[in-house]
Amino acid sequence: MKTMNASNLAPALALIGLLTLSAGLAACATAAPPAPRVVTEADAGPVALARGQRLEVRLSSNAGTGYAWRLDREASPLVLGGGSSQDVAASPGLPGGRLTTAYSYQGAGRGRTDLVFTFKRPWEPDKPGDRKAVFKVRVR
Repeated sequence: MKTMNASNLAPALALIGLLTLSAGLAACATAAPPAPRVVTEADAGPVALARGQRLEVRLSSNAGTGYAWRLDREASPLVLGGGSSQDVAASPGLPGGRLTTAYSYQGAGRGRTDLVFTFKRPWEPDKPGDRKAVFKVRVR
């Protein structure tokens, strides 16, 4: 009968540790990314994201009034990447109807950055009382 001593156990323990580590890394690699975070003007203020998580800022307006949302301060690309926007009409066959502009980003790296939007007519000068939406984004 063969007895087990420390020198016999070392290879078996190393193999068990390696298999456990491999299983843990595989689980991390297949984990689903966090659900996208969707915010509106009412959510202006602090916004927390994870790295890789998508952020969509949806801002509504009436297309026929001349007022539109303007991005005043773009996010740092080191913190938020992939900035793009798309206009979506609530009723596509209704000219001058409700319109939502969706700005899309993705958490790129740890840090903080601001997204600043102003609601105004593009031909009017900036005024202190202009309607604004400021999102203070933190990516962890």
